[in-house]
Amino acid sequence: EAVSSNYPAFPTPTTTIAKAMTQITFEQQLDLFMAIPVYQRLYHTSIVRDDSGKILASRTRVRMTEVNTHSVTDQVDALEHQRLVTEAQAINANVEPSDWRFFTFIKLYYIWQFYTEAPYELVLTTILGVGAVSFISLLFIPHWSSIFFVAPIISILYVDLLGFLQLCGVSVNAVSYLSLVMAIGLLVDFLLHILLRFFESKETTRDAKVKDVLQTMGASILLGGLSTFLGVLPLMFSKSDIFATIFYAFLGLVILGMSHGLVFLPVVLSLFGPNVVLEL
Repeated sequence: EAVSSNYPAFPTPTTTIAKAMTQITFEQQLDLFMAIPVYQRLYHTSIVRDDSGKILASRTRVRMTEVNTHSVTDQVDALEHQRLVTEAQAINANVEPSDWRFFTFIKLYYIWQFYTEAPYELVLTTILGVGAVSFISLLFIPHWSSIFFVAPIISILYVDLLGFLQLCGVSVNAVSYLSLVMAIGLLVDFLLHILLRFFESKETTRDAKVKDVLQTMGASILLGGLSTFLGVLPLMFSKSDIFATIFYAFLGLVILGMSHGLVFLPVVLSLFGPNVVLEL
């Protein structure tokens, strides 16, 4: 009764509700709507109004039932489509995206945004990481040719690791992304030890230098790789996807690092390694 006394009475009993509603303002219509207890419980936290009844902010729920949450492509496309819908609203015309008055938001957007940015960021960090370890290798191995062994092989190792994770069913997510970035610094260890020993070897031929490297440094690298594998082996029995991803990343890191450091790199050095001896 208190609510209805603030609004004009219907002129005649035959006046329809729809026609009567046109005789009052939207704010008054909203008052009537929110006076119904069930709607009050449902929407009282979804509308913010000032003292005069003017709406300052409001929200509504939208169901995105056509998005396949198991498909990264679908999720990225859904985010891009929502941005286009938001940008097309007249209320957002000539307004910076950070100040849009109409927009959609769910917490999943954080993950979808990560999927959107991940390819570019992964490529950028890969290029910077490979470039950094290649340059730093010159500080530890002061010979100009070392960079021509480190840069190509670490790039091959990185691509191989991406393929290994794909074979294991691991997609690019926050955990695998961090693992891939860290892998560049860990994989280069398998190469630098071999290269450093190769340049230090007193032997005079490439083949002899490679044999000397494997006899003196090979066992240490093999034991280092095996100890790393044993350290992450318990993660294989974890039911958590996070720990499983870390296990697969380190498993590929150890297998590929040892195979390229103990097999591929020595073969390359036996064919193209410089016949120099550095006094380090």
